Amino acid sequence: MILDWIDRHRENLLQFASDLIATPSPNLPGDERAVVEVIMTEMQRLGLTGAEIAAKSPDRPNVLFKLRGKRPGPVLMLCGHSDTKPVGDVSQWRTDPFKPVFNEGKLYGLGSTDMKGAVAAMIFATAALKQCEVDLAGDVLLVVNADEERSMKFGSEFLATEYGIHADVALLGEPSGIDGPEFEYLHLLSRGITCFKIRVFGTQMHSSLTDRLPSINANAKLANVLTRMNHELRLTFIPHSLCPAPTLNLGVKIEGGVGYGVCPGVALFEADIRTLPGMSRHQLQLDIEHCLDLMRRDDPDLHVEMEFEQPPLDWIPPTEVPADHPFVAALLISAEQVLGWRPQLSAFPGGTDASKFQGLANIPTIPSFGPGWLSLAHGPNECVGIEAIVQAAKIYALSAKSYLS
Repeated sequence: MILDWIDRHRENLLQFASDLIATPSPNLPGDERAVVEVIMTEMQRLGLTGAEIAAKSPDRPNVLFKLRGKRPGPVLMLCGHSDTKPVGDVSQWRTDPFKPVFNEGKLYGLGSTDMKGAVAAMIFATAALKQCEVDLAGDVLLVVNADEERSMKFGSEFLATEYGIHADVALLGEPSGIDGPEFEYLHLLSRGITCFKIRVFGTQMHSSLTDRLPSINANAKLANVLTRMNHELRLTFIPHSLCPAPTLNLGVKIEGGVGYGVCPGVALFEADIRTLPGMSRHQLQLDIEHCLDLMRRDDPDLHVEMEFEQPPLDWIPPTEVPADHPFVAALLISAEQVLGWRPQLSAFPGGTDASKFQGLANIPTIPSFGPGWLSLAHGPNECVGIEAIVQAAKIYALSAKSYLS
């Protein structure tokens, strides 16, 4: 009955996903009002009346709708974010990023895979449960939040703290394909992130005198530090069954020097590390300082400092939902029913709103199971599979019905 309802409303679902893409919500600058208006209009049309707008700032609205079950039970949160990354270099796009295009089984446009396709699917899944009058023991809490792509403070952080959101388990519709099919993975672990800077000091002076007077080229020293850290930095961690190691990205941004005629007096590079459960900010700092101490010992002229980024980027902790959670079982069974196969359990490579919903509100949050490919997010020619949007709506509805049975 649920699947039939979704099939009958297939074209409306795809048109809705297209309308979301056609309504820009890039962050920066960050303003979700227009896309939320489209969402509220469609929810009204689908009979999802009484949705609440909660906002820390008027231009950063979050949508919340509760489909109440006929019997008591847990609260299942289906959640997607309404903002996107900025376009970036528009010349790299083959189509207009804000004009959705259906082509060869895919829907192209900014935010299609991350994650307006999933938002549309979650809304239609909730509508299917309501219109089919499914007997639920518990509630479905539908959330479309702002500000995932930037600070999270107007979205998941606000909802987890000032608003006081509550649920027994949550699912984020982040794209779960990487280098295989859509729905390739069911991600149970969301890695954390820590961002920091390595700053190296030299002697700022007239560059014509560096062969006659004592001088230290900060950029040259920085190159040595970056190279050695890349080969010698050893992090303390316990390998995880879903993700064997953290990911180290040194030199994601490099700055140094004034220009011609000046010996550079200071240089820095930025770095980020995607962390695993069990890692700590304190131990990570010890690991980095130990590596720098070895360099200082080998080079008495080296003046180098490590500095964490300002919060929250200094340390966003990882989160995890256990594989034996009953909603995980519901998702796997529903996915197999719709797709004909079960996704592999894995760890989401990046950070998600799980860091706030689970880290601050204590809601076990599955960080990613949605249509699309993470490898296409944040880049030109972003797209999502047309059929995958429909399949997502079916999986979400069936898994909600199963979990709240």
